[in-house]
Amino acid sequence: MNRLSLKTRLTLWYILILAVFSAVLLAAVTSFSYEMVERDARDRLIKSVDGMTRVMSGELPKGPGRMGDGRKFYMDGVHMLAMNEDKEIIGGQIPFSITDELDFKDGKIRKETYDGNQYMVFDRVIKDREGKTVYIKGMVSIKEAGYAVNSILKTNIIIIILLIIIAAVGGYMITARALKPVDKMSKTAKSIIESKDLSRRINAGKGSDEIVTLANTFDNMLDEIQTSFEREKQFTSDASHELRTPIAVILSECEYMTDCAETVEELRESAEAVKGEADKMSKLVSELLMIARMDKDTLKPDFEETDISELSEFIASEQQAINPPDISLEKNITPGIIAKADKFLIARVFINLISNAYKYNRENGSITVSLKEDNGNVIFSVKDSGIGISEENLPKIWERFFQVDPSRTSNENGSMGLGLSMVRWIAEKHGGNITVSSKLGEGSEFTFVFPKKQDNG
Repeated sequence: MNRLSLKTRLTLWYILILAVFSAVLLAAVTSFSYEMVERDARDRLIKSVDGMTRVMSGELPKGPGRMGDGRKFYMDGVHMLAMNEDKEIIGGQIPFSITDELDFKDGKIRKETYDGNQYMVFDRVIKDREGKTVYIKGMVSIKEAGYAVNSILKTNIIIIILLIIIAAVGGYMITARALKPVDKMSKTAKSIIESKDLSRRINAGKGSDEIVTLANTFDNMLDEIQTSFEREKQFTSDASHELRTPIAVILSECEYMTDCAETVEELRESAEAVKGEADKMSKLVSELLMIARMDKDTLKPDFEETDISELSEFIASEQQAINPPDISLEKNITPGIIAKADKFLIARVFINLISNAYKYNRENGSITVSLKEDNGNVIFSVKDSGIGISEENLPKIWERFFQVDPSRTSNENGSMGLGLSMVRWIAEKHGGNITVSSKLGEGSEFTFVFPKKQDNG
């Protein structure tokens, strides 16, 4: 059965359940019908015998149309027989040959078999108008009473078989239609495997049933997989590109040192160039490793009570010391703000935002670093007077390796376009978010908001 298609198996199960239900229902209806037939036969038997009893006992007068004349000893399928004290028939007839002496049981309904046929029998022993004992026996053929039921039973069986066939065909068509998206899912998956084309979709259309919902979910999953795959391809390409430049510089400087350098000063300059490029590669590899841990979710924040005010003050001062003095830095830091946070990751956010403000600022520009708390949230912002970000580029700044100003290469400012993607991840891990507002040519402001208390403590 496992070799059959799913729609065929579902149809067979549907037919089996329908057949079992129909059989049980038919058996119940047939049993009830037989019971009703026997009850009707019992009622007719009692009514006929009691009517004959009243006539022969004198309660009802004899006459045309009355029970008692010979034509009324068979009525409504009931055979009646009247016998005197000597068991001689004085009226009526029997539908069978009597060879043994009849057994009379006054007032008791019972079933007896004569010549292989079963009858329902009812006897009464009475006194007639002259005071003589009269035996009255009434009987109804149970077999004849069941003919109608048997006929209806056969008809019902034929009708049920036809209905099951119609239901099977209809069920198969409905099942095939319902499982059509599943078939499309299978074909789409096979085509993706064969063609390596992640752009293929099921396109099951609109609907609220589970199969259509599953197909649409499958399409959404493919969208996510395609986006992730393309992002990883771009990530690999960008990482290779970022590594290619310092490697080329290192190889070039090494060739110069081995083939062309003639003085110690020339060797020193080449060695310093190699060291600078190696530092960039080391920083890039470090950031790539961190991103890999972020993607695998193996980098877990270590939340602890942290003096955010002290941390931001220290980092702002450090960045001010190592960056050009022509760019002024103003600090509006509220003291004494304590929050549950990963000190290392929060420091990474502060460093990235402030260093970016320096990298993309203009000469004699300004930076404002602010820290405050509001309604249980810590609010950290960095505002600069730099080059700004165009509106169409705002959503892209969170992408890895994206450069706001491509003309400013990593060789010039040390930026590799990984910082903001890590900043957003850190913000999310702290239950917060980071936003940016910017005008091209006027500057940008980044705002990082996160709760002072974390859900995990």
